[in-house]
Parts: sequence; structure tokens; C-alpha cells
Amino acid sequence: MRLAAILTATLLLAALAACDPRPIYLYPDGGTPDGDTPDGDAADIEDDADADPPCIPPGVPEICNGIDDDCDGVRDNGFNLQADPSNCGSCGRICSLPNALTDCFEADCRFLGCLPGFADLDPNLPGCEYACPVYPAVSEDCNGVDDDCDGTADEPDELPAAPTGICRTTAGTPCAGTTMVCATRGTPAVTTWYCNYAPEVEFDPRVPNGIALDETLCDGHDGDCDGVPDEPYIDLGQACDNGLIGGCRDVGVRVCNPLTRLDTVCDLSVLPDPDPLAPREEICNGADDNCDGIVDNYDPDDPAHVVDDMVHIAHSGMDFYIYRYEASRPDATPSSAGASEARPCSRPMVLPWASVTYADAEAACVRVGKRLCSPTEWQAACAGVDNNVYPYGNTYVPDTCNGVDADGIPGGADDDVLLATGAMMQCVSADGLFDLSGNLREWTDDLRGTTAMGDNVYVIRGGEFQTPWPGLTCAFDLSQAAGSVPLPTVGFRCCSDTAP
Repeated sequence: MRLAAILTATLLLAALAACDPRPIYLYPDGGTPDGDTPDGDAADIEDDADADPPCIPPGVPEICNGIDDDCDGVRDNGFNLQADPSNCGSCGRICSLPNALTDCFEADCRFLGCLPGFADLDPNLPGCEYACPVYPAVSEDCNGVDDDCDGTADEPDELPAAPTGICRTTAGTPCAGTTMVCATRGTPAVTTWYCNYAPEVEFDPRVPNGIALDETLCDGHDGDCDGVPDEPYIDLGQACDNGLIGGCRDVGVRVCNPLTRLDTVCDLSVLPDPDPLAPREEICNGADDNCDGIVDNYDPDDPAHVVDDMVHIAHSGMDFYIYRYEASRPDATPSSAGASEARPCSRPMVLPWASVTYADAEAACVRVGKRLCSPTEWQAACAGVDNNVYPYGNTYVPDTCNGVDADGIPGGADDDVLLATGAMMQCVSADGLFDLSGNLREWTDDLRGTTAMGDNVYVIRGGEFQTPWPGLTCAFDLSQAAGSVPLPTVGFRCCSDTAP
């Protein structure tokens, strides 16, 4: 029965071969080779998956495929699966990695190394993935290139020593101590050795030693390291102002413009500020309060002239105006009588204008459209509507006004000194005038004769800080002085027919 089956199969295959010229493999059991059971085993005749192929006529070359192609009884003969890099361990297994040398040893692929010009830097990638930018590799240098093919360019610890003698290192300037660094600068970017100058130095960072020939910035620094900062700006430190006048004028010095650093500006913060109240109404203080360019406007026809502090006397048959205080200089202070004779002032708490001749006192009053007081005007202002003996009443009260018995400096011995106007506030007349008794005698337009030298003699009224009580009365007119003699105990006050 087995023989009949084989015969039948052979006849069938022969019939098929007549139609197909390709080689025909005879499978006694009609299956495919797998080597699990002997070919033709009775148990596998019907199992196509366990049959081995029959040989074909000799002359077909053997290939590595697990089949006895040349029918010599040995499969894959001539192929060493233990050492063949094209069939390592099994047919078709090729030992190959990108840019690398490999071989097959004991049926396993081995990595022998990278091809020249390549490196294996990433263990997670097969073969040698990194192409060296320089081949053969050389020592690292400052050039932006990975010279030693380690995947990193210009490592600081692998660079040679920095060049010397290129950077400017002038002592006492921002260049002092400058060294070179390996850096990438410019557009397009260039990596090389550059001088690592301080930020204050003006230089072209793209050039190894590109210091400016002349400074351009005004920044307080010696940008060109020549020992002189900001030399192009010759007006630095010069005085300047805000362009206004009088009490509005603010002064300062020229400094570098912090916004542009290319010019100078007037810094008004370094010197005292202008009068915080200016412009304001002009007062008699030696300053241009209203910022019109005129100090203490004294012209009565000027709408901005100083409004003097005067008292209107309208009694005792009189109608006139008189200074409330003894006349003082515009620049007088509580401790100084000042020096300006531009005009007289009527101000409280400043030392009055003493050591003045009659002519100078008269001229001072005229400059502001006024005059020296007449004897009757002076008497009416002192005695008041009740015709008092003293400005404050009919009975002498010690220490009320600055006479000989007043102590001008509290404590210690009795000090007879000149006091500031209105300092003794109780020494005031009924009309509100101060110091008509004591402090300074006052020139009046009361001519009493001439000296042997022809000098006019005028009455000086009111007493002064060394006068005893009889000479401190309003009516006392026995004190007289030559008009040309300035005395430290004589001053004045001005009168006017019109309101200030």
C-alpha cells in the first residue's frame, strides 16, 4: 500500500514537471522540512509540516538557508556561523554598525571600534554617531571647534594658556588687571581670545584689543584708559543755572547726562535750592523775590515795588506815614546790620542801620520816594493821640525800652548793646511803632544850626541804648549832631505823605 502511494505521487509530480520547468523537490510524505521527525516516518506521512525535502540533481550552489541546496547531505556547508560577519550565529544575521568596525566571534557580533574620523559619544545610539570636525584630532584651542573630538569645544581646562601682552593694563584705570578670555563675539560670531575689559572701558568687543582711541561717553569713567576720565566734555563741573533770575534762580554744576551719556546737563540738586516761595510779592530783604531782575524794587512808580511797613498817623493835626521800625539795610539779619545801601527797609528783628550821616539817611529815604521825618511828625508818632510822655505811656517803666537800664544780654552784668528792631516788643507806641524810645537815636529834618566848620547840626530824637530815662521821652530834643558825622548810636526812619 505504501509503495502504491509513492508511485501515485511520483507520477503526479512528473506530470506537473512537464508543465513547469522549475526544479521539483520530492516530498515522500508531501510535507515541508522541519527536522522534527525522520522523513517518511509512518506517523508523519500525512503531516506536511514535518517532511524534509528530497534532493534535486547536483550542481545547485549551497546558500545559507537551512537547506541542503547541493544535495551533498549537509545543510549550509561552507558557512561558519561562529565567525561569518554576514551570517553570525544564524543565516542572514549581518554584523554591521554605522561608522564602526565589527566582526563575528563565537556566533556573536562584536564592536571593534570607530572608523577614522568618528567617535562614539552616545551609548544609547548604535555605532559611532559623532563625526569629528578635525581629523586627525589635535589639542583643544580657542576657536569654537571641537579640536580633540570629545563632543565639546573650547573646554577651559583643556585650553592652552591665554596670550599675554595684547590687552591694555594701565594702572589706575579701568584697564588695570585686564586678562584675555576665550569667548564668542560679534556678528557673524567669532570665537577667539579677547581682552576681558571692565564695563567702564570703551572698546569694540569684536576686536581682541579694540579700545577707543578717544572717549565718546560722558559717564565719569576713563573709557580709553589714558588716565583722564571724560576729557571731551570740558564743561564738566562748571557752574550753571536754570535760566531764571532773582529768587527763582537755581544754580548748580554741569554733570554727565545720565540718560544719553553723550552730553552734559545742569545738575541743580548739588547746591541750595532757590527761594521756595518765589516768585512772590517783593519784600525788602536784599533779594529779588518776584524774579523780575530787580532787587528790592524801590521805584515807587514800579507796580512791583516793595510795600514798606509803614504806619498811618492821622491825629494831632497830622496826616502822614512813617516806618513802623527803625530803618535797616536790605541784607540785615538779627546778628548783622548788613552792608547794602540800595534802599532802607522797615522790617522787624534785624539790626537797624546805624553809623549813617544825615545826608546818607536823607538820600536813602529819597531813593524810595520818601523823606526824613519832620520834628512834629516824629513827635506825633511817638506821643500818640494822647500826647504821652513815653511811647507806651506817661510813666517811665524800666526795661520797657532799650535804654541804659535795659540788659541787652540776659544774665551776668548789665549789657548796653544795640538790639534788633522790635526785639523789645513792649516798647511800642499807641499807633504801633517800635523803638521810638531807646535803641538808636534817629535823624529828623530839624536843623538847629551849624558848626564852626560850617557843618549843619540836626536834632536826633528818641535816645539810644546808653541813654538814661530823661533822654528817652518823646519830647526830648536836646540831642543834636553834625550832619556829616556817622555815629554808631544814630539811625533813622522814613516818612511819606502818601501811602506805601
